[in-house]
Amino acid sequence: MTGSEMAERYETDDHEVEIERERLGMLTAVRDPKTFAVLDTIGIRTGMQVLEVGAGSGSVSKWFASQVGEEGTVWSIDIDLQFHAEMPPNVLVKELDIENDPIPQESFDLIHARAVLQHLPSRESMIPKFIAALKPGGWLVLEDGQFMGFGEQGLEEPYKTIHKIMSAGSQEEWRDPNFGIQILDRMRNFGLVNLDVVGDVWAMRPNEPSGEWWFLALERALPRLIQAEFITETDAQAILEQVRDPEFVMLSPTSLITMGMKPVSVL
Repeated sequence: MTGSEMAERYETDDHEVEIERERLGMLTAVRDPKTFAVLDTIGIRTGMQVLEVGAGSGSVSKWFASQVGEEGTVWSIDIDLQFHAEMPPNVLVKELDIENDPIPQESFDLIHARAVLQHLPSRESMIPKFIAALKPGGWLVLEDGQFMGFGEQGLEEPYKTIHKIMSAGSQEEWRDPNFGIQILDRMRNFGLVNLDVVGDVWAMRPNEPSGEWWFLALERALPRLIQAEFITETDAQAILEQVRDPEFVMLSPTSLITMGMKPVSVL
């Protein structure tokens, strides 16, 4: 695929939406099993009130709904619901800007957000906002990445240079690709207890969910990188050949799932 063909592929907003839908589906396939396994350790009970922040396709919200039963309620919120699937009756789907819109105080038994905080300019204020929305004894579970070292893998050029640019999050000052490693300390400082962290990495391969969530983002970015003169069309073609080689494999960034409980008030 040449640079012009790539640009044509992503020419319309509708097509970009479909590519992003596909990418999110790949990420869901990779991360959901780990997410569900960790949430299981907390103990999701019938009747719980759950808030899922940045719900995306709604896959985690749907799983929560199956755990809390008809007596429970899941709030499934996102600033953009275009990727959100149909949900069971016990899921309340809301278009909500978590940075600026209010959420009910002391209302939830569990709040979960995956790959959300690192993208928010006001990420530092989100943890106390979530804690205020928890009932005493409620759990906060936050999943975010740790990209430090991800861009330093021993990859071949020309992909190596572009990979460093992408793994740094394009250096936007509003984004922190390493916020995941800071969450434990933030939870401790805000008084959460029973703290724990689960981290993992995995091998990313082409044409598998393990890697396609990243490679599709790369493929989307290449036309823009050509336009910005970071790379040539020849480089772009070589990069695609590298990451589409069936023998290609690289390490993922570290995923960190950090959890803590709001203390039960003592009278």
